[in-house]
Amino acid sequence: HVVMNKAQTVLMSNRAYGYVNVPEHWAVRISNNGEFIHANPETTGVQGASNVTHGCVNLSTANAQEYFGTAIFGDPVEVTNSPTPLTGADGDIYDWTVPWDSWLAMSALHS
Repeated sequence: HVVMNKAQTVLMSNRAYGYVNVPEHWAVRISNNGEFIHANPETTGVQGASNVTHGCVNLSTANAQEYFGTAIFGDPVEVTNSPTPLTGADGDIYDWTVPWDSWLAMSALHS
């Protein structure tokens, strides 16, 4: 994952999960398939202990605002314990998921 965009408020929708145009704050986009790091005060008590999202990374409002203020476009973001890995279908950010050994194997310097 990589920081791609930032917005103080994003309207999020996922009809499969029954929500449309829900405002989420301090949102940092980290993929082309709808994954964000954003504030979700409703989940603060279980953040880091339970999976309560539909693919986003939830933070307390204070932590989300602080992260939003420091995140820079292009920053790599490592998401662990996700059942869905990034693949070539994720487009331009897939480069970040190629293992270092594979990068070296593609290099003209190592052939």
